[in-house]
Amino acid sequence: MDATHLIHATGLVALSLNVRGLVGTNDRSLRASTGIASAIWAVNNLLIGAHTAAALSAISVGRQASAEAVQNRSNRIRLAAFLAMVSITLVASALTWNGWTTVCTGAGSLVGTWAMFYLRGTGLRLAMVLVASLWMYNAWAYNSWWQMIANTAGGAAALLGAWKARRPLGAA
Repeated sequence: MDATHLIHATGLVALSLNVRGLVGTNDRSLRASTGIASAIWAVNNLLIGAHTAAALSAISVGRQASAEAVQNRSNRIRLAAFLAMVSITLVASALTWNGWTTVCTGAGSLVGTWAMFYLRGTGLRLAMVLVASLWMYNAWAYNSWWQMIANTAGGAAALLGAWKARRPLGAA
């Protein structure tokens, strides 16, 4: 299998996992499937030469796992884990600096980190729409059609998931 086939395979699998997690209403499932997808996106980004995106995708695997692990822990523990992931994201962004691509993917990763640690339901999914929008710059900059499709489909799936997760009118 040459690199082109691997790029297509990783794009298709990661896209499927992202949409699966975002369209549902279960936050735990969202964190799990997008965490696995992030590992696959890391490979995809390495193959296309997007080093910042590869590093931030790899970091988001740990972010998803950390966010899930501290969901029911104290605010202090959640804050410590959150700040650790923010710090790692900023260091990785600085080490792989590539101008606006890094700014957009870094900002997307920071929004995603905040969302995974502190948001649930509709708010979490709406934040993921912003994340997909910011990561679209990376897809465009590297002419990655899989990532363009994934960010578009992921944003749409997150909107659908937000609509499905919303509270009925009059609910407390």
